[in-house]
Amino acid sequence: MAHDKPISDSSSLNISLPMLIQAVGLIGAMVWGYGQLNTRISFLEYQVAMNEEHITRLEEDAEANQNAEIPADIKQNQRIEYLEKELDRMRK
Repeated sequence: MAHDKPISDSSSLNISLPMLIQAVGLIGAMVWGYGQLNTRISFLEYQVAMNEEHITRLEEDAEANQNAEIPADIKQNQRIEYLEKELDRMRK
């Protein structure tokens, strides 16, 4: 520390051009990387929101259709009713 020079108006800082280019490149890469990361996180948040909405709709549909008749039962009931009418017609 015997060679320390005090900072004054005539002090200067010498930075090599390759070092400056590396520093600017590093900062640029970090900014680009942050932007990419932020974009991916935003996309994933959007996807989660859409999936939650879809799951909610599926749950609501499942609750609404829980006690509904099955289409095969409806067809079977129609056939039974038709056969009953035919039997009634034949009996007369």
